[in-house]
Amino acid sequence: MLSFTFRLPTTLVFGPGRLSELETTPHLPQGKQAMLVIGASGNILRQGYLGRVQGLLTARGVKSVVFDGVRANPRTEDVDAAAARARELGVDFIVGLGGGSVIDSAKCIALAAANNGPFWENMTGQKYEGAQGLPVVAIPTTAGTGTEGNAVAVLCGAPGKRGFVHPAFYPALAVIDPELTCSVPQRLTAITGMDAFFHAAECFLSTARQPMSDMLCLEAAHLVTRFLPAAVDDGSDINARTALAWASTAAGMCLSLSSPISQHALEYSFSGSNHNTEHGAGLVLLCRPYFARLIQLARGHEETSDRLLNLAVAMGFGLGGDEDEEGHPFLNALEALLEAVGLADLRPEELGFSAEAVPQYVAAALELRGSRQFLNTPVPMGEADVRAIFEGVFAP
Repeated sequence: MLSFTFRLPTTLVFGPGRLSELETTPHLPQGKQAMLVIGASGNILRQGYLGRVQGLLTARGVKSVVFDGVRANPRTEDVDAAAARARELGVDFIVGLGGGSVIDSAKCIALAAANNGPFWENMTGQKYEGAQGLPVVAIPTTAGTGTEGNAVAVLCGAPGKRGFVHPAFYPALAVIDPELTCSVPQRLTAITGMDAFFHAAECFLSTARQPMSDMLCLEAAHLVTRFLPAAVDDGSDINARTALAWASTAAGMCLSLSSPISQHALEYSFSGSNHNTEHGAGLVLLCRPYFARLIQLARGHEETSDRLLNLAVAMGFGLGGDEDEEGHPFLNALEALLEAVGLADLRPEELGFSAEAVPQYVAAALELRGSRQFLNTPVPMGEADVRAIFEGVFAP
């Protein structure tokens, strides 16, 4: 029997060239001063995106201050530093301009700036219950996390990498202009696109799913499979970039409408222990042994088995039905996608991971057994399963 809650309060302005509407949209939060949050790499400055956004805000009478200290796999200390500056300057709203790490940081900065105290301690101590944050404007420049469409933010602190959910994390406005993603290099295009794919696949399999998330998940899985190889091959293909931008946002919306499952919890052991590693790359490393184990555990679990076949069909595989001598249709579809985007040969050693550290990865993942990722996994997954998955990552 259906039972679900549907809430997506973010206004989405989507389409090529629509960044220019930042100057005129009635959906921009009220205020005369904004903090623009960007990454520490300087790429947003080099591409000219920062200057464009500042100019559009200035044209409507909004001054801006820039915080450029966000690192990959963002840190809680950077959030606290930016929030303190926002409070000091009396900033009215926060603009996250960049990839998932930047927009996630912007969400956390906005909540911390409106409430005293360190972000991590307040969030884990449940001191933000019922709290309001400053309004957030999300302007993604990659197509992967979909954080512009949900109430989720991922941050690294002393205990490791964690995902947080809070109603204040919904951006007031998200401007998704696929033209901003055309400068993303091939490898990062592939990795962020696979992140969007796994959001869709996991949320479709999740026990927290609902009818709206099901539709969006299948659409996103289809679009990534169809258009990610084209975007990797030709970054200027605006048709492919637009399809991927929508797939990313749609799958990101599902992170609030549904929930990821334990593949994400296991990945936090990777990018949480090595901050130079992309989250999407960690998911790619895990995907073969993870889904092989999930399929094995799901034997006799009809609903999950059917959903895996539905995903395969959305990817153009599995029209013949059940598993045959050539392997499971979903695993075949996944392998074909990895080949098509140049990630089939990605190895953990390239990213700084070691088979000797498997016990640490397992222990870090099991710390999250009470998280929504584990709780919404459709079949029970215990310590032996987690260990087998990590060992599978390092198998020859």
